[in-house]
Amino acid sequence: MTITLAHLGPQGTYAEAAAIACADWWYQRGLGTLLLAPYPSIGQTLEAVTTQAATFAIVPMENSTEGSVTMTLDALWQLELLKIRQAWVMPVAHALLSYASIDAIDAIYSHPQALAQCQRWLEAHFPEVALVPTRSTAEAVRLLEQQPTAGAIA
Repeated sequence: MTITLAHLGPQGTYAEAAAIACADWWYQRGLGTLLLAPYPSIGQTLEAVTTQAATFAIVPMENSTEGSVTMTLDALWQLELLKIRQAWVMPVAHALLSYASIDAIDAIYSHPQALAQCQRWLEAHFPEVALVPTRSTAEAVRLLEQQPTAGAIA
């Protein structure tokens, strides 16, 4: 039996890594196969369950440095029929990526949650650099091809 698992995409996000781990766990227990389905936002990921485009969704809910992920909580309030079935704990470690030398970085892209998690470090090392929110950390990395003097937290 194949079940669709929605997650925040694109390929390379922490949510995808969690979805892959969940799919492996699911398969090892003989529960069938989980088909991974990436969505561009947390809201769209959760809405996929309410419209039955997906059976389950895996989204970030909380983290140790910034607390609750408000985008997820807001979507859960708005989509009343959703229920939390299981918690999945996954360690996350961020890195600053760039094609530019560290002193040439003029903007840093990332998901708002990752920017918040790295806020103290960014303030200490890049106090004058613009921090630009993206839909995911993976999207931030993809923007580096178009912005060779930018950095990405991913």
